[in-house]
Amino acid sequence: MKVKKLAASCAVLFGLSSMVACSNPNENQNEQENKDLLTSIENPVEIEFWHAMSGPNEAAVNQLVEDFNATVGQEKGITVKPIYQGAYNDLKSKVTAAIKAKTAPAISQAYPDWVAEYLQSGNVVELDPYILNEEVGINDFDDIIKSYRDENSQYEGGKFYSLPFNKSTEVLYYNKTFFDQNNLTVPTTWDEVEEVSAKIKELTGKTAFGIDAPANYFITMVQQFGGQYTNSNGDILFAEDGAKYAIEALELLKRNADAGYWRLPGEDKYLSGPFMSELLYMYTGSSAGYSHIATADFEVGIAPIPQISKETGAVIQQGTNVVVFNQNKSQEEVYAAYEFAKFLSSYEGNLAFATATSYLPIRESVIASDAYQKYVAESNDQTKVVGPEQADYYFYDPSFFKDTYSSYNVRTAAEKAVEAVVLSGVSPEQAIQEAVNSLK
Repeated sequence: MKVKKLAASCAVLFGLSSMVACSNPNENQNEQENKDLLTSIENPVEIEFWHAMSGPNEAAVNQLVEDFNATVGQEKGITVKPIYQGAYNDLKSKVTAAIKAKTAPAISQAYPDWVAEYLQSGNVVELDPYILNEEVGINDFDDIIKSYRDENSQYEGGKFYSLPFNKSTEVLYYNKTFFDQNNLTVPTTWDEVEEVSAKIKELTGKTAFGIDAPANYFITMVQQFGGQYTNSNGDILFAEDGAKYAIEALELLKRNADAGYWRLPGEDKYLSGPFMSELLYMYTGSSAGYSHIATADFEVGIAPIPQISKETGAVIQQGTNVVVFNQNKSQEEVYAAYEFAKFLSSYEGNLAFATATSYLPIRESVIASDAYQKYVAESNDQTKVVGPEQADYYFYDPSFFKDTYSSYNVRTAAEKAVEAVVLSGVSPEQAIQEAVNSLK
């Protein structure tokens, strides 16, 4: 097993080396940069890790930091100081302000679109030279789920400017007790979602199904119908030639919403509350949200996201990565930040985090490990099983930052398009056009 894994790792690293070399015509310069890369620390350093993890998640982060400081950190002369910066929006605002003030932290949590924006400052560290380094590189890089690797190398030149950290995906939550009592079959396709929704409406008079994240529905369904949402260049692919896929997605939603079968969160903000109160019987939501419904008075079932077809299977991946900054930082501090990012994405770090929080493993070896399987059995959290089972269908929402609009702006426009169709009766065609117009 070790020999096989080493061979695979070498193959991946060779691929990475090729990618980096192709993105930089000056191969000799690239080799020199790798040769000159600082990979040790002469004088001990302390670096700050800014994050948005609260409650039990913060406790897990603090434990990870403690473990790192006591092992890798002690060996290499690195001390990490975790600093909670509030909710995600607060973290983003504080990092943006720090970059402007030239006081960016050494390492921070960041969504992919944040990284795209931060890259405009010129203060984000390219990680390829470290990842590829013979001495301190990541020799089992291929063990990280491919779509997570792809997400973190989607930027200019296919370079890595971040590494994966806390990841989740969407799953289908359903009231298993109700389904069993009424001999209902858990849907695997959207046709089946429609069929079972009609039955539930007939049985209860209530809305059957809900969509927790309207933007995720739009982005995912465009993909499932066979189209593309955007790309890392910022092209709006769901409009013009690709509009038919977006129209099909919105027509499906409108038909079922008009029939009283499906709903959006609306004033509830999240559908965990209505689900717990049995005001609906199934919904799509984040795998990280299971804790909010774990205490339901009925048995909660968890299933994969329904698909249009196997050929166009798509399940959106979510969560943040970690980004390293070199703004007013010594080479030692930059290297220290990389070592901590590497630790967070390592087998040991990821296993610890995935078994202490609601987030999913980022490594194949963690999923397959006895320790993780034991944790899943004891916790009875099936999101930890169903989430990774969908990994072959994972895709990421492309991230970009342009002078006129960003991937965040497009996502917001997509969400408004969904809401306009369901809540205001706007036609799918008009909703798509209004989404595009809002970006001009």
